[in-house]
Amino acid sequence: MRLLMRIAGWIAALVLLVLVVGGGGGYLWLRRSLPQTSGEIQVRGISGPVTIVRDRDGVAHITGATETDAAFGLGFAHAQERLWQMEVQRRIGHARLSEVFGEATVRTDKFLRTLGVARAARSALAKLDSETVAILEAYAAGVNAFLATNPALPPEFLILGVQPEPWQPLDSLVWAKMMSWDLGGNWSDEVARALLIAKVGPEDADFLMPTYTVDGPLILPEGVPTTVSAPAGSTAAPIQPATAQAMLDLWETIHQTTGLGDLLAGSNNWVIGGSRTASGKPLLVNDPHLANRIPSIWYLAHLQGGRINAIGATLPGLPAIVIGHNERIAWGVTNTAPDVQDLYIERIDAQNYVEYNGRREPVTLINEVIQVKGAEPITLTVRVTRHGPIISDVQSDLPDTIAFRWTALDDEDSTIRAFLNINRARNWEEFVAALRDYKTPMQNFVYADVDGNIGYYAPGAVPIRRNGDGRTPVPGWTDEYEWIGYIPFEELPHIYNPPKDYVATANNRVVGDDYPYLLGTSWAAPFRVQRIIELIEQGNKLTVDDMRAMLGDVVSIQARELLPVFRNITPAGPRDAAALELLRSWDGAMRADSAAAAVYQGYYFAALEAVFADELREFFTNTYRNRRDFAALALRAVLLDGHSEWCDDVNTIGVSEDCPTILAKALTNGLDAMAEAQGESDPTRWRWDRVHQAVFPHNPFSQVGALRSLFERRIPNGGDTFTVNVAPVRITEPYLQYNAPSYRQIIDLSDLNNSRFMHTTGQSGNVLSNRYSDFLAMWQRVEDIPMRFSGAIEGDQLVLRPAS
Repeated sequence: MRLLMRIAGWIAALVLLVLVVGGGGGYLWLRRSLPQTSGEIQVRGISGPVTIVRDRDGVAHITGATETDAAFGLGFAHAQERLWQMEVQRRIGHARLSEVFGEATVRTDKFLRTLGVARAARSALAKLDSETVAILEAYAAGVNAFLATNPALPPEFLILGVQPEPWQPLDSLVWAKMMSWDLGGNWSDEVARALLIAKVGPEDADFLMPTYTVDGPLILPEGVPTTVSAPAGSTAAPIQPATAQAMLDLWETIHQTTGLGDLLAGSNNWVIGGSRTASGKPLLVNDPHLANRIPSIWYLAHLQGGRINAIGATLPGLPAIVIGHNERIAWGVTNTAPDVQDLYIERIDAQNYVEYNGRREPVTLINEVIQVKGAEPITLTVRVTRHGPIISDVQSDLPDTIAFRWTALDDEDSTIRAFLNINRARNWEEFVAALRDYKTPMQNFVYADVDGNIGYYAPGAVPIRRNGDGRTPVPGWTDEYEWIGYIPFEELPHIYNPPKDYVATANNRVVGDDYPYLLGTSWAAPFRVQRIIELIEQGNKLTVDDMRAMLGDVVSIQARELLPVFRNITPAGPRDAAALELLRSWDGAMRADSAAAAVYQGYYFAALEAVFADELREFFTNTYRNRRDFAALALRAVLLDGHSEWCDDVNTIGVSEDCPTILAKALTNGLDAMAEAQGESDPTRWRWDRVHQAVFPHNPFSQVGALRSLFERRIPNGGDTFTVNVAPVRITEPYLQYNAPSYRQIIDLSDLNNSRFMHTTGQSGNVLSNRYSDFLAMWQRVEDIPMRFSGAIEGDQLVLRPAS
């Protein structure tokens, strides 16, 4: 958003002047935007008093007489603490960023307006039941009741000159759709594979983008009985490299602008039955891994009213506890990584008719107008075929016409009702009944209850394809590749009270080849789940403290596997020899203060480049090295599974390099890169956290130099891409971390008040609040706070009373 430098630079200077030169008076003036947390406020839209108690950690405990009153209170609290975040989120979903940020975001708005998230949300809203709509309306009324108090707005509104519009139920569903976008997409893998096939052929493309490992753990190794056979695979028609590259560039633009669709997103969860715990009752743990941001994507809250009494993580903009527990059950989620998006190559003529099975069908045309700050409005004609919107129209003069099929664009989506019913559920049967309404994004739900039961279900709409496996774009002019339905709910992967008395997931493959439906073709590398299973099975009479230690674990199974090969080289000189000596005595733990961890990271990324960059060239630099799981699994196959032909450098003539030779060069190059980053040439003096910092960018002011240091937060950190305490490395900004455990919870079903939670930064989204980033140091140390659920909650109390 370079334009922000032009439109906000002088305003930023003004704000800095108020803060610094104006002294206490200017600071107090801006602090008027902090929320009122005690006393009483009269509002319209509630049936009786609603209390919002903020405990000593800033967690909001919201109580109303009815579910709608409680939803109203949550909307009010979200607006008090996260109004700018909610404003940006709905502008992303409605594709209205350019009204604020000008021409810098036009391409993103064009894509999202073409995609039609808001159109799909509007359709879904019209089909929801009245009870769910009433809660969405009550939540919106709570947001708008806060706006009706005529509050001083957070600094972002002042700097950018934005006034918030009233919140609508549609805005909530729009953001729910964008969360599905964040977690449920593989279309960029399709176009990346198409480019790779053009460069190295289909066989090598399959090697470089593997599905999983042969020996990697499955979530449900027992399999799931079903009654149909899997669809046959087939070879799809290729798209032109120019189209594929343009689509990859478009994906990158959307990601950079919105912060959504991070390739490093993932999660861990596990549930352990009473036979393995000290209390004799289950422990349920979850830490969803999402792109870093400030404020946090989550807001901690306790919601009580009517049939709902639940505590955990909420998403500002949505009226439900997304992850947490109620009085009887607990749940957690990770991304299942299903393939729920397909790209179709269409044949559309000049009259906007599309070919299908030898006939011509009219293309639906939708006119959209994008308002642009400082420029004329843009009129956009969106074309939609039976397969979905034509996303290639966002980029002019492409050789292919590409339609986008996605489950989240279907007319009906009752996912919000599913979450509300999960909040109400009191046992496994009611929990499963709630999941029937769940559509997108498909998630691995783990479950536990106070009676001692545990379970797992992976709900969501997963297409059944007539042919093909969804890995590449397919012809749209024939019905050969149509979706012919969704996997029946009863046949989705699930298990209740498994014999081994635990379930662990980390975005790994769900089921084996005996499962007859296609869930997906790309799973996370198995290293995190291998370590989780290892720690569970090593444990005895496990406790909450043991769960916290597991969440903070930084031992890398990947490093343990590669170290014997990495060490087995001849060093090029004394520095390389010293580095190898560090690796020989190292246990693979990516501790923050570890010199060996820093050596390994420099070595590892240089090894990826040494092995693959000669064949892939610019594709390696621009795309492949950022695909963490594909690259890691391919390197593992090269070094451990006998595919050493990839070690030969194709750029050398008359020489055939073996893997030890190429790794020795990689060590030297990796140490050079790490020494530059460390500002120190001696590897024994390095620390991993000197260069590995978790970055929490602010949207949009991390893009504005004068404001970045005020709004953004950074903290040194341990861990890496494949540790349980995940800390992925962004090699394009060595060696920073832009993805993390966004929320952690440990739920003790023997005593719910012994449960714990934490998110990344703080409860407030206002940079002037002392709760803007007060969680950050605790989060980095893997500490947590109590989930205060029953009994008197002490803290500041705000009472919302019905206006007379």
